[in-house]
Amino acid sequence: MPGETQSVGDVQLQSQPVKSADRTLDIFELLAAEPHGLTVSEIGERLGLARSSTHGLVRTLHSRGYLTQNDGRRFHLGARLIQLGLDVVDRLELRTAARGPLERLVADTRDTALLVVPNQGDLLYVDKILSDARDVRTDPRVSSRRPLQCSSLGKALLAAVDDEAVDEIIDAVGLEKVTEFSITDRAALIEDLARTRARGYSIDEQEALLGVWCVGAPVRDHTGRPIAAISLSTIKEFFHPEKTGPQVAATAVEISRAMGWGGDATRLYEPVDGSKAALLELPSATQAGDE
Repeated sequence: MPGETQSVGDVQLQSQPVKSADRTLDIFELLAAEPHGLTVSEIGERLGLARSSTHGLVRTLHSRGYLTQNDGRRFHLGARLIQLGLDVVDRLELRTAARGPLERLVADTRDTALLVVPNQGDLLYVDKILSDARDVRTDPRVSSRRPLQCSSLGKALLAAVDDEAVDEIIDAVGLEKVTEFSITDRAALIEDLARTRARGYSIDEQEALLGVWCVGAPVRDHTGRPIAAISLSTIKEFFHPEKTGPQVAATAVEISRAMGWGGDATRLYEPVDGSKAALLELPSATQAGDE
């Protein structure tokens, strides 16, 4: 019924559609069935929209890359839509490739495993696997926001680029303090990342969430870029990074190879072209989850 609400996760959504969103989707669906494209007037006539409304919607979509003009008059679906479709496929592939290795990691360590992708200098949670083997579990919220330097996940990604790139990323996104243990000093972060590269895994000691200790490692795609990171989360009593850290790194290598990467543990933190952009741009690899 109109106005009825439904719950999706923690968000209450109105079931009544928003007109502008509805019209945008109508345009996409209409053009998908028109290989030769349509003019603004034709789009408006087919959808029963006023010319001014149609013109505004079409021009906005065109400026964002969702529509293109091949002959100056007729509009077609744009490359941005194709890229979004490819991103969805990549994300599903990443989650599928990571699920089995992460389940085995959780079974072996009894800790909670997380999978994230970088998202404009922040982290987007893709998957979470909880262990039922202990009475105490770390179960961070999927919607929790975690700046890069405030978790083992983010530090694993930062360690996968060189220090010059880290400096540029810090300039772009800052060093936000999430807990009293968060690293907010540039030099201290650079030193922490050097230790991460040397031992093969990152460590978070209550830097993202009080009471939670983590180890992490980056995941690379077929180009070698760090497109994701994994971690194990636990409480201090069960935190043994010298044991679980190498296991996380080995699992990250396994997932990376499933994504087409040809490296090994010795190259897990090797900088490659495009790595900085991978950490700052919109995600190209997966579906939201939880820390």
